[in-house]
Amino acid sequence: MLATGQAEDDSRAVQSLEIAAKGGIGDAMHALGTLAKQGRGLPKSDVVAAEWMAKAVQTGNIPAEIEYAIMLFNGSGVTRDETAAAKLFLRAAGKGNPIAQNRIARLYQIGRGIPPDSIEAAAWHLAARARGLDDPALDQLFDRLTPEQQSRAARLAADRIEGAALTSP
Repeated sequence: MLATGQAEDDSRAVQSLEIAAKGGIGDAMHALGTLAKQGRGLPKSDVVAAEWMAKAVQTGNIPAEIEYAIMLFNGSGVTRDETAAAKLFLRAAGKGNPIAQNRIARLYQIGRGIPPDSIEAAAWHLAARARGLDDPALDQLFDRLTPEQQSRAARLAADRIEGAALTSP
C-alpha cells in the first residue's frame, strides 16, 4: 500500500501498522516512526516518530535503535542525549550492524557521548569496513596509529565480527 504514494493508501497502511504495533511487532513500530517522521499517513511529527522508535527499540529492532540513537544525538523529537545515543549505537554495533559500527567509531573518534578512544574507533571502523561500509576519514585515523595500535584494533575488530556472527539470527 505504501508504494503507491497515495494518501488513502498511506492511511490504510498506518491503520494496519497500528494493529501490528499494538501486537508488539517492532518492525511495525519502526515503520510508524518512519512514517511520522515523513508525514505519510499521519501528521509529520518528530515527537511521535521518536515515541514509536523508542517503543520499537524495546522490541530489539536494530533499525529503530539506529534511528532513535540519531534522534537522541541530534535532539530530534526528544531531549538531546549524546550518551544515550552512544549506548544505542554501541548495542546495535555489537549485533553486527555496520551503520551503527560506523557511527560508534565516529563517536569514539571525536569523543561525543563516549570518551575518545582512537583504538576503539579504529576497531569499530574495521568491523564496519569488513561489512562493506567505507569511511575515508576513519581510514586516515587508522593509518595514523602505530603498528602496535593497529594490531590491537584489528584483534578487537576480529573478535567483534566473530561475536556478532555467533549471536546473529
